Amino acid sequence: MEIISLFGSGTEEYYQFATKFFRIFLFFICINFIQPITSTFFTSIGKPIKGIFLSLTRQIIYLLPLIIILPLFFGIDGIIFAGPAADLIAAITCLITISIEFKNMKQLELVEEHQNIHL
Repeated sequence: MEIISLFGSGTEEYYQFATKFFRIFLFFICINFIQPITSTFFTSIGKPIKGIFLSLTRQIIYLLPLIIILPLFFGIDGIIFAGPAADLIAAITCLITISIEFKNMKQLELVEEHQNIHL
């Protein structure tokens, strides 16, 4: 209630909605660390396009369309669920992208080892 009252005061319905909103919207906040780490990783290994793409996934590529589309089906709850859905989809996108990159790096390492053995 104290945090909610920072944003305004209102009726009991206001506080109930705000509590519901905070609980749902922040549900997957704990996985938000994945996106900036993977974005920075790709930028640091010389793949800035992948880094830029991953940095845009949560806020631009997924959240904005979900904020527009989900309310058409779920009303105001669609806006509330857009945040956690974008968090989850962005995390999955990052995990898939990074696992593919690690697999490619491992294959490249094996090829280089094989070439060094034959020299």
